[in-house]
Amino acid sequence: MLKSLAPGVEVMCVQPLGAPAMTLSWRQRRVVTTESMNTIADGVAGRFPIPEVLDDLLQVADDAVLVREESITTGMRLLLDHAGLVAEPSAALGVAAVLEDRERFAGRHVVTIICGSNVDPEAYRRWTSR
Repeated sequence: MLKSLAPGVEVMCVQPLGAPAMTLSWRQRRVVTTESMNTIADGVAGRFPIPEVLDDLLQVADDAVLVREESITTGMRLLLDHAGLVAEPSAALGVAAVLEDRERFAGRHVVTIICGSNVDPEAYRRWTSR
């Protein structure tokens, strides 16, 4: 739908490096499972992508990237400091992608969906403390 309204839009899938199954699946155009996962972004952490979800993603995404945990927590801090948002790790993935590849996004309009504040307060403080 978005691309029919704005054909030049680039849609990206962003996953944590510690839970790469969906990104690997997107890149190989088939379901790829992983042995383990290790990420604070538990809302998107999975080892077994759902085939129907991958099929949908293959139709809409132009790229799929992986981001480091450090970038996720930095994104969480930026969202708190600059927007007053308490975002769970999964919600900071788009910001993390921009932080890791600033040149790619320089001079462009960038939109990322930030939803969810389903995070343990103690863990959040630990992740976002300097």
